[in-house]
Amino acid sequence: MATARPFPEIAEKWALPAQQDRSRAMRGRILKAAETVFAEKGYEGARIADIAKAAKCSVGAVYFRFKDKDALFFAIAESFAEDVRGGMADLTGGENVEAIVRGYVSRTAAQFRAHKGMFRSVVERGFEHPLAMTTIMGIRDEMAEALEHSLAARIKGRRRADLKLAVRVLPQMVYGFLITGVLNARAPTRIDDPRAMNEAADAMIAYLTAKGFLA
Repeated sequence: MATARPFPEIAEKWALPAQQDRSRAMRGRILKAAETVFAEKGYEGARIADIAKAAKCSVGAVYFRFKDKDALFFAIAESFAEDVRGGMADLTGGENVEAIVRGYVSRTAAQFRAHKGMFRSVVERGFEHPLAMTTIMGIRDEMAEALEHSLAARIKGRRRADLKLAVRVLPQMVYGFLITGVLNARAPTRIDDPRAMNEAADAMIAYLTAKGFLA
């Protein structure tokens, strides 16, 4: 599995440019701390003071680099999208359809586990801040397109339009399943449970089979 780069340069759109390694490291620590606090307390419950404490820096150091909490939020969302694009081949690679589907579910779940704070914040604040929702849903659609191309090369005998619709349904199934696991501590399944991820992959494979794409 590809290792996510810690907050790529796209984050500079929302932060004070960092020229020195120490400054870039501090910016990365603040963003990582913000995700952790967002995951624990939600966007509304998170305070800049909490983020500074988690990052082991002063409140002033946070505000020196980021205008406000929204800037942190947008930087995290766009950095996540860039990381996913960088590892898109890993998300949709595999020797056969079953391997592709299982790999897709496994790697998508790993993204959710690594970015719980971001996903919780997007759900809580996405409609209020459409840019973040657009960023995350846009990367979901890019993943669906890459998944479609990967599956199309291995599934024969059906029209591409039929496959296109089916593949658009699959990421919605996975995202709904995983978002429930992120937001609801009482969810019957957990995103860190490999058995639950296998069941989710089984459901996707069964769906493709029922639609006639698999024997």
